[in-house]
Amino acid sequence: MPAETVPLPRLVPTPLPGGQVEARLLRLVDRIKNDDALAFEELYRLTRDDVARTLFHLTGRRNDLDDLVQETYVRLLRAIPAFRGESQFRTFLYRVCSNVALMHLRWWRRRREDLSDELPEQVFGGVDPERAAQQAQATRLVHRALDTLSAKKRVVFVYHELCGMGPEDIAQAVGSSYNTVRSRLHSARLDFTKAMKALVQLEVQP
Repeated sequence: MPAETVPLPRLVPTPLPGGQVEARLLRLVDRIKNDDALAFEELYRLTRDDVARTLFHLTGRRNDLDDLVQETYVRLLRAIPAFRGESQFRTFLYRVCSNVALMHLRWWRRRREDLSDELPEQVFGGVDPERAAQQAQATRLVHRALDTLSAKKRVVFVYHELCGMGPEDIAQAVGSSYNTVRSRLHSARLDFTKAMKALVQLEVQP
């Protein structure tokens, strides 16, 4: 299977249209600023799955995922008073996710652990076993290739290729310039493609 044809697993979108979700989140943010604890619980419920998937793609970690999610929401609660609506709330949320992920990735790389056994089992409902096996293999290869990227390149690559964010939104989410994001994204794509080709070659060797 050529590296270029390996499908990237995309994050599952929120069921409601984006505009409705964003407006709902903004109303919750206003309530949270007024010390409404129930509003934060509802925001957590609405965004938790998205945050967990994003953090998994950003870090490749499964065992630590709950801790990373909790750290993200602790930081988010502290950061919400500073949110002024200059960007979408989801962009603001992804910035908190990226900060948590970068901190974790730097810590992990110092420990030099092997993440190959951290990939979750994938369940593909309604797909024949052969196709499901191919998709599971593709997902494993993608995550191993992601692990070869530097922390900053991995963040912009995941946000663009897996979260569907544009360079301008990514720049706001990671606190970098548009040109820096474009440069990192270009370099990350080259590194990712190179890693995928090498991994695929290892897979097909007898």
